[in-house]
Amino acid sequence: MTPQDHNKTLVIIHFLVGGFFTLPLFAAPWIIAKNVDTYPSPRRDSQVIIAVVSVCVLLLLALIFLSTAVGLYRRKSWGRKLAFITSVLMLMWPPGAAYIWWVIHSEGGK
Repeated sequence: MTPQDHNKTLVIIHFLVGGFFTLPLFAAPWIIAKNVDTYPSPRRDSQVIIAVVSVCVLLLLALIFLSTAVGLYRRKSWGRKLAFITSVLMLMWPPGAAYIWWVIHSEGGK
């Protein structure tokens, strides 16, 4: 494969992972409305805090992966730097992390 093919593969991987983190954000309002108590209680405050933190974390992860996909697609230097960060975040899927790390450190990836 040429370096351009590897770059396209990285863009697709980052776009798919970013989409994976984006999907729960669409369902978040419904999940929060169904699971947060409607009457005032001491438990309601902690439920709202947990929901807000969860949505923020998902949004941050989605933005990191999608912006990495955009940066790699446009072949920007900041896209390569973000790919280093996402390779660490991708350690939950070791083959993907190893592939990203390998492509970024290869001669064609530079």
